[in-house]
Order: sequence, then structure tokens, then C-alpha cells
Amino acid sequence: MKFDVFGLPIPNSSSSPTSEKKNRLEILQPRGRPQHHSTQPTHDPYHLMNVDRLKSSLVSIEKIDVNDTGHYDAHNKRITNVAPAVEKSDAIDLSTLRSNIKSTHQEIEGLEKKINAKINAIVKFDGNGNYDMMFKKLQNVAEPVNDSDAVVLKTVRDVEKKLMESINKIPRGPPGYGYKPTPDGNFDLMQKRLTNMAHPLDDFDGVNLWTLNFYVAAIHGRAQRNIDDVYDKLQQNIVNLSRNLDETANELKTQIDSIEKKRVNLDKLLERQIHEKKLVSRNPEIHILNRD
Repeated sequence: MKFDVFGLPIPNSSSSPTSEKKNRLEILQPRGRPQHHSTQPTHDPYHLMNVDRLKSSLVSIEKIDVNDTGHYDAHNKRITNVAPAVEKSDAIDLSTLRSNIKSTHQEIEGLEKKINAKINAIVKFDGNGNYDMMFKKLQNVAEPVNDSDAVVLKTVRDVEKKLMESINKIPRGPPGYGYKPTPDGNFDLMQKRLTNMAHPLDDFDGVNLWTLNFYVAAIHGRAQRNIDDVYDKLQQNIVNLSRNLDETANELKTQIDSIEKKRVNLDKLLERQIHEKKLVSRNPEIHILNRD
């Protein structure tokens, strides 16, 4: 079964042309007005109005068929000289579609470059899986509390200061006892060791080698734990970046799907316009109604 531009079935060959013409004329006449079947339709104002409307909407193109499902068949013909689209429902030409696709690809490439730049700016890994700080400082690190915490420069300087204060408090002895006073008031042990020192208890006690090794080991442990903590935070940042990448990819997919839907709708609109023009060319008496 085929349909005309009004959505009505086209009668088969058994229907008389007179009855088909009559039905179409009845549709074109305003409702509520009596139908006139004058032998001279040119004197009928409604007839003249309908004829003018038909003449103003006729378009001369090749025949366009409509199939049983109501779709248009352009018979492999193109619609040329399409004006630039203004409304969302307007048809577009191939150059506009290609321009939109190219612009979308450029946006995707730009986002990919920005994301990769942000990842590389955070941290890099060497061949052994260690962190490469690329000669950058690790700033705003808190002072160590646990044995594995990272050591800041202030902590090292404080330890150095206390060690110097402890050394300066060593009592002076007479010459010949393995040490001598220096002009600035310090002690010169003359390459001798200070042995049998007790472990320090107060802040100003001297420090022996065992105590120093103990604190060095503690500082090293704190530094290792702090590195582990930094590693965990960096891993979380990488996970967050990966999640953002997935969200960006989903957004891009949504945009691409939207473009595809617009393209399908444009194809349908073009098919409908082609079909209407073919129907007008094949049936000059048919008036294409404005469906906007």
C-alpha cells in the first residue's frame, strides 16, 4: 500500500480518478463550509483559493516514491544546493557534517594531550619502578613523627645543632691528656676517641656512636614510611586521573552519539522532503501541507 502527502492510502487501479480527485478537493476545502460542484469552479472563491495554494507549493523535481512503511525513496539521487542550517530541524550539507566531525576529533585530541601532560607533571617512574622527582623539591612535608616518616631539612639542622652543643660542653682538661682547648673555646681531641660515654638522658648530654646510629636508623625508618605514604597518595591520584579519563571518554561518547542521532534525523528529514517533492512532481494536483 502507498500513501499520499496527507497520510491517506493511495487508491488502487480499481478506484476511479474522479472519486480520487473529489476526495482530495474535499480535504483542501475548509471545514464547516458547503461543498460546491459547480461546472465552473473558477467562480468558486474556495476553489480559487485552493488552486492558488496548490500552485504556490508545487515543486518540479523527479518522482519520489513512498514505500509501505511511509519512508521516501530518492532513487539514488542527491539533494543539492542546500542552504546553511539555521534551526535545529533544518537540513545540513555534507561539508557542514564533515566540519562538525573534524571539530569533535580536534577537541578529543586536545583533551588527550592535556590529560597526558598533567599525569607526566605529577611523577615519573624509572626502569626499576622508583620515583623520579626530576630534580624537583618535595615541599610542605610535615616534621617526622614515626620512624618511617620523611625527614625535613629543619629536623636535620636541629640534630646537627644539638650535636654541636653537646660537643661544646665537653669539659676542658690540662694539656697532654689527649685534648687541648682551641682559640675559639672548643676542644681539640687530637685524633683521639672519647670512649666509655654513657647514653644521653638530658637534651644537652653528649651522644655516643650507639645513640647516633639508633637515631639515624629511626630517621631512616620514618623516611621510608613517609615515602610509602607519598606512594599511596600518588597511586590514589593516578586512580583519580584514570577515573576522570573514563568520565571524559563517556562524555565524548555521549557527544558522538548525539551527533550520530542528529545525522539520522537529518537523513530522515531529507528523505521526507525528497518524497514530498516526488509526489508533487508525479501528482500536480497534490498540495504539500506545511508540517512544521
